[in-house]
Amino acid sequence: MKGYGQFCPIAKASEVLGERWTNLVIRELIAGSESFNDLRRGLPLISPSLLSARLKSLERAGVVERTTNGKNVSYRLTESGEELKPIIMQLGVWGHRWARSDL
Repeated sequence: MKGYGQFCPIAKASEVLGERWTNLVIRELIAGSESFNDLRRGLPLISPSLLSARLKSLERAGVVERTTNGKNVSYRLTESGEELKPIIMQLGVWGHRWARSDL
């Protein structure tokens, strides 16, 4: 994602969290998904390549940690990712209240 070129904390946070699917990947990690396949089941419409890109981006930003145990790869939120929990949950509350659709 191209940055905003600003030092504003909201702009900097948006550079990390503002891309499509990013907040939903975080939501799935909050809900307990740990493996790539768990994340794919929780986000069935995301392409594998895009999910991989989002995970790598979140890892570079220090929000997600990737661990390997033999052939098993798992993902978990770091301390900074854990701090996003109430923000993501509140975003869901706001969306439920104000961003309803006809679906």
